[in-house]
Amino acid sequence: MDVAEDRGRALRNRVETLKLERTICTTVMAPQDYQLLLVEAPDVPPGELRAAVHWRIKDLIGFHIDDAVIDVFEIPGQNRPGQSRMMYAVATRSKTVRERAELIAESSMQLQIIDIPEMCLRNVAALTEEDVQGVALLYFTPTNGFITLTRQHTLYLARKLDIGSDSLAEAQRSGRGTALLDSVVLEIQRSLDYYDSHFSQPPISGLLLAPSETPLPFLKPHLSQNLAVPVKNLELGKLLRSHDHADELVESRCLTAVGAALREESVAL
Repeated sequence: MDVAEDRGRALRNRVETLKLERTICTTVMAPQDYQLLLVEAPDVPPGELRAAVHWRIKDLIGFHIDDAVIDVFEIPGQNRPGQSRMMYAVATRSKTVRERAELIAESSMQLQIIDIPEMCLRNVAALTEEDVQGVALLYFTPTNGFITLTRQHTLYLARKLDIGSDSLAEAQRSGRGTALLDSVVLEIQRSLDYYDSHFSQPPISGLLLAPSETPLPFLKPHLSQNLAVPVKNLELGKLLRSHDHADELVESRCLTAVGAALREESVAL
């Protein structure tokens, strides 16, 4: 039995156990299954944006444009003279979308939205008091990192890093941790600088560190020492006002699922 069959069987068993048949659900793309691209917004009517972006990104994605499913979302607050208006495009293979939809359908649930981690993290950040002024959120999976900058429920900037919690922990054990941590600091600082220079918004109030599957006790001290913004841990249980305590491993694995459940929009990829 291959991985897809194992995943399908596990999902069907879970749906049956929890009696979730015919439940409306959201699924979140894996980091390797899509590309999030910051592109110059075409000067076309809103109804023609997807088609225009479709051709604009054809040389930026790692597969043929005819095999792509594209969605777009705009970024507000871009009104500085001399700067091009930018927007985000999400691109994935149509095969990936089809396989994910079939997996959900075979489990007897009803798929409503296919989301991406960056938008899920935005939903979590929107619960924090720091989001009122603007907040950066840093989240590591074992293989990837995500930086988001949001303000008042709006995602202004997102970066996906080829650095995960596993590589950070291994570098720290082998004595190479400082160099890799410095590269994370650099990516965060570049994000903050881009936000300050491209959007007419107050400065970001601070950086929140989401829990990670692999413990990174050295991360917060290094970031606090090398960034000019306050660095705090994201406490998911407090945000959700949960009386049940979950450890960092559970919170990390559930973070994007929680963010997906918090989504209020009804537009799918």
